[in-house]
Amino acid sequence: MLTTKAAPLFCKPTEETDDAVHTEFADSVNGTISFKSLNLRNDLPTIHRWVNMPYTREYWQMNGQYSQLYAIYQCMELNPYSHSFSGYLNGEMICQFDVYSVFADELRDHIIQEDHDCGFHLLMSPNRKAIHGLTMAIVKCFLNYYFNFPMAKRMYAEPDVNNQKSIELLERCGFKKIKTVDMSYKKAHVYCIQSPTPSAP
Repeated sequence: MLTTKAAPLFCKPTEETDDAVHTEFADSVNGTISFKSLNLRNDLPTIHRWVNMPYTREYWQMNGQYSQLYAIYQCMELNPYSHSFSGYLNGEMICQFDVYSVFADELRDHIIQEDHDCGFHLLMSPNRKAIHGLTMAIVKCFLNYYFNFPMAKRMYAEPDVNNQKSIELLERCGFKKIKTVDMSYKKAHVYCIQSPTPSAP
């Protein structure tokens, strides 16, 4: 049952637009990173291809028919407590972020959450041409976007305990491990990063 304290996700765009919600130049990869709201018609075929590849199946577990994936992301698009973003490097789609309100997720049962706390999942494109530090640059740029909102105080992540690549990435990005928990679909380490700018009282 959803707690009455839950509020709609603050970083969910209020209007349908194909414009970038955030753009910045990342020195570490010598390129421009940008984020848009996920476009079901344009972006989902690419995501469907990614989640059906061997490198994603173990931890994403979203492989299957296109219609099933479409239904999942359509629900997310209509859900005020979650939102999906597509990420680009120099105009090429290279990742997808899911952001969710902790109050509307089972993670709320494992931490002491506060208003507007959010968590995220990141899906990267297949590694066709390695760019050193790209995933870290993507996460840091998205956090810059997220923490631009006055309500943003914390961002959580809950990687599978066996997903060492994700764990190492989070730690390099400044996330701190809080605890290990048993969720309904995995055993996970819970990580958190605080806003770099204290919120006004």
